[in-house]
Amino acid sequence: MKQIDALIQWFAATLATSLGFLGIMLTLLLGFLVGIISRFGESWSLLFNMYLSVVAIVIAATILVAQKRDTNAIQAKLNHLILSGDSHNQLVGIEKSTVEEIEDIRAQQHADRDT
Repeated sequence: MKQIDALIQWFAATLATSLGFLGIMLTLLLGFLVGIISRFGESWSLLFNMYLSVVAIVIAATILVAQKRDTNAIQAKLNHLILSGDSHNQLVGIEKSTVEEIEDIRAQQHADRDT
């Protein structure tokens, strides 16, 4: 599993660079060149559409996994800051709460601040 996670993180980091953008643009250009050569035939259209769909799904999934990792890391850092300071410990793990519970806590914080 660690190898798959490392591959996903590498892929996401590579896509987020200028080189990754250029790679995506080059594959699109190559696809269009093949289309020109094949006179944008029906089989080219089907294959190119399928290629674009698969690439879009893979990129979206990669971004979601990378964002989840980053979000978890940020939450761990925030939890450490909360536990090491004078903050209310009830905020640790708040990211696992429902929207209503988070709104209740925010309302309580605003009430405490205003008093």
